[in-house]
Amino acid sequence: MIKIHGVILSPFVRKVIAIAKIKKLPYENVAVFPATKTPEFLAVSPLGKIPALEDGSLSVSDSSAICEYLDDKYPEIATRPVSSEDRAKARWFEEYGDTKLTELCVAGIYFERFVKKSFGKGDADEEKVANTIEKLLPPQQDYLESVLPAEGFLFGGICTADISIVGPFISASYVGYTPDKDQHPKLTAYIERVKSHEAVAEVLKAEGDLLKKLA
Repeated sequence: MIKIHGVILSPFVRKVIAIAKIKKLPYENVAVFPATKTPEFLAVSPLGKIPALEDGSLSVSDSSAICEYLDDKYPEIATRPVSSEDRAKARWFEEYGDTKLTELCVAGIYFERFVKKSFGKGDADEEKVANTIEKLLPPQQDYLESVLPAEGFLFGGICTADISIVGPFISASYVGYTPDKDQHPKLTAYIERVKSHEAVAEVLKAEGDLLKKLA
């Protein structure tokens, strides 16, 4: 059985687990926190980062590498678009979600308001949060409003790129931030469509249960 190492509140672990569920793959989630440096985990993830995946003799880390592997290895339910052109666009959206949106929604909001409190890392820097929400996020949300579909997902069926874009917003929602539906109606509707997908909803239910335990 596939093993996915990491904690589900990480947007990168969330992405891999959602893809495994979409593809209906049996898996075991091994709870590992970021920066774990045990010899056992470093053997799977040499940089100590989550997520990491074990599938038989294969060990691989980095969420994008893992998701690409899962789609190559288990192609029965595809989680990447078909054409080369769409795959190139999907890689861009996945990278954009994993970098810029994660920088803003996760590091700029979620980390400040949740991680610091939960793990004794000091008080939230609300000035940083306000700057993120008021100045840094709006241009990115304007961009998304201009490129997201009015209905459905980016490339037909739900794919890795959809989850990469929405994942950071899910994290921010746990600490009170969601985009304004009047200013960004396509974005907010798109986020809800991804969250409502059966596989993603299952992951979010598990996250909700974990958040209750941490509260």
